[in-house]
Amino acid sequence: MEGKNRHYVEIIKRNTDRLINIVRDLLLLAQLEERGAELEIEEVDLKGLAEQTIRLFDAQAREKGIILKFESPNDLPRVHADPFKIEQMLINLLDNAIKYTDNGEIGLVLARGDRHVIISVHDTGIGMPKEKLSRIFERFYVVDKSRSRKTGGTGLGLSIVKHIALLHGGEISVESAPGAGSHFYISLPVRSGDGSAGPLS
Repeated sequence: MEGKNRHYVEIIKRNTDRLINIVRDLLLLAQLEERGAELEIEEVDLKGLAEQTIRLFDAQAREKGIILKFESPNDLPRVHADPFKIEQMLINLLDNAIKYTDNGEIGLVLARGDRHVIISVHDTGIGMPKEKLSRIFERFYVVDKSRSRKTGGTGLGLSIVKHIALLHGGEISVESAPGAGSHFYISLPVRSGDGSAGPLS
């Protein structure tokens, strides 16, 4: 009986945690979608922030036998952005990669572009069919429902990522194929102190 009770308690806890995550993500998404949503803009060391964020997934990656890789040029320019929201964007992308990757590697790569910084997150996970890629940024849309239930996904993470990128004047795209993993790209403009787009320096 004690074992049976523990089983029921674990089910209740799992579902409670999932509901809490859904409410949290819905509140964040509502804030991002609100007309005139404001960003707490400051100069951000994107390399330092990204390196710190990927380390949050060390334990999860080790548990699944996944190798985490981080790459960034030393001369990556600082960006004017909301550090909390950029961190949230990176967390959601990496969390998504962990959930849909059973082995292999996950990489977070930063690169300089023409007046942009490019953030890319790639994995060697299950991948997605081409016909579903246009819908993955919709709220509550999940490609693999059974895996999402098992991992506690809310179906809101990628929608949050897209809204944060757009609020910063950025763009987002994805490449994926079944069995070949996924590759997300986010392009963020490098801005001068007055908020206007400025050249990389």
